[in-house]
Amino acid sequence: MAAKRNKPEQPRPIVRLAVAAGLLVILLLLTWNTGRSGLARLFATYAAQTYQIASADAAVSLGRNDPDAHFVRAALLEPNDLPGAIAEYRQAALARPEDYALWLSLARACELNGDTAAAIAASRQAVPLAPAYVEPHYQLGNILLRAGQRDEAFKELGLAGASYAAGVPGIIDLAWRVSGGSVQFVAQAIKPGTPAAYLALGEYFRQRTETDAAIAMYVAAGSAADENRRSYVGQLIAGKQFKAAAKLWAVGRPSGAKPGVMIDPGLEQEGNLKDPGFGWRLGERDTGFHLSLDTNNPREGRSSLKVEFDGDSDPSSPVITQLVLVEPGTHYQLRFAVRSENLVSGGLPLLVIMDADANKALGQSNPFPITDGWHEYTISFDSAPAASAVQIVLQRQTCSRTPCPIFGRLWLDNFSLEKL
Repeated sequence: MAAKRNKPEQPRPIVRLAVAAGLLVILLLLTWNTGRSGLARLFATYAAQTYQIASADAAVSLGRNDPDAHFVRAALLEPNDLPGAIAEYRQAALARPEDYALWLSLARACELNGDTAAAIAASRQAVPLAPAYVEPHYQLGNILLRAGQRDEAFKELGLAGASYAAGVPGIIDLAWRVSGGSVQFVAQAIKPGTPAAYLALGEYFRQRTETDAAIAMYVAAGSAADENRRSYVGQLIAGKQFKAAAKLWAVGRPSGAKPGVMIDPGLEQEGNLKDPGFGWRLGERDTGFHLSLDTNNPREGRSSLKVEFDGDSDPSSPVITQLVLVEPGTHYQLRFAVRSENLVSGGLPLLVIMDADANKALGQSNPFPITDGWHEYTISFDSAPAASAVQIVLQRQTCSRTPCPIFGRLWLDNFSLEKL
């Protein structure tokens, strides 16, 4: 015989009433808490705008776990009650522990209160929350530095610089001042790992006239420092630091610049004649003449340098020059070939050897007349006891009157510099 099924018992009215009442209480509590939270933030905003501690107190009272309310109250307490501010900053950080800025605020206040250990601990809480951000590393680094922990400090400051390249010069300067101007300490503290960091160090050492260190950093920066290297070569040459300039100029040039060795003596290579360095260069004023490599009838090789004078060139300004490293107190002989055509002027061209250190003429050729072919010239000279470089200069004779135009063509080729 089949069992008889009982009908499900219907909830009694009293039970339904109790459930409804419970739900209502929960809803009221949620509404009240939401209202308290909104009101707390309203008071916190008002306190931040008016600097009224009473409003901040009300905000904290209404929103005991509201990090913003605690933060605002901490900021208002800080000028007059630093321990109270620290307590509020801590409450804010604990209420929202994933916010690195709250931990940094706590760290700053702790350090102001003389509690370095607490400041370091709070900063270390911030770092992993924003590992790619500048502020956590930078603030921790500075706190560690003031605590005397230099190695750890610059480890953090280096990470800050890696995140914000524009801040690297300031970190470099800090390392320089802390170390009393130690190039080795600065390089080790910064630990450059990118072309930008090497370039920043190069620029800083250049400003501090640490020439060797600046050159090393520019070399390590690679192509990122091309423009900086060029300008520094010019600066070093202007300061008569010829050996240092040659070392930097040699970057990317396998042959480099060696004592007694001219660059492109056969005048075969196209190049930028305005770049500073140890190749052929234009003078400061490049009007009144035109230069080109001429493959028609060179003295040797593929080409010679053709100079076409077309009027008013400045007799006091070199036409073309080359800076050459030399050994001090040494006898040299310069040989070269010249041909010319239709030269007409009161100030004919000639070649002069200048002591680049002392700006003093060491020897010169006779003025170049009109020729019927190539003619060989020789200039003998002695470098000074402290000399490091000479300058080979094509220029004009001084004119007795101005203007002093010049017309015609001149070819130069087959240079050689020999130590005797």
